[in-house]
Amino acid sequence: MRLLLVVLSSLLLMSSFAYAQTTKIGVVDYRRVLTDSKKGKSTTAAVEAQFGPKSKALESKRIQVEAMERDFSKNVGIMNVVSRKQKAEQIEIQKKDLTRSLEDFQYEFRKKDSELTQEIMGEIQKILKSIGQAGGYTVIVDTSVLIFYSPTIDITDQVIQAYDAKQ
Repeated sequence: MRLLLVVLSSLLLMSSFAYAQTTKIGVVDYRRVLTDSKKGKSTTAAVEAQFGPKSKALESKRIQVEAMERDFSKNVGIMNVVSRKQKAEQIEIQKKDLTRSLEDFQYEFRKKDSELTQEIMGEIQKILKSIGQAGGYTVIVDTSVLIFYSPTIDITDQVIQAYDAKQ
């Protein structure tokens, strides 16, 4: 009986070694492809050009609202009741307007970023499929789902080069 278990265990171990020898795994860092590829860099620059001025305007408005609040806090003791109430309402309106503008900005930014990222990811997936087939890979995995991997199986640079060549 023991002999049978030893033989079966040996066969299982040998078959797993044989299988492991034919398995080829690659990993790719999608974030790095997005940030280091030519299209990724140009897309980032385009998004910054589109949203940069609005971001600066919102930052300026935030500073203005904070200045109004500091001024109000500093002068609240010398203001009459009517002007204190008017100033407090004015500040509250400005804060709500700023909050809405920030939310709208963030929504637009995330939407645009998501659209562009999905477009690039679709293109990268096609490249990964061709690299996987040409290179005989069994599986290619994104590094974000891995705890550990050997740098020798990282194909990110190869993907960036192939993606840049395609542009």
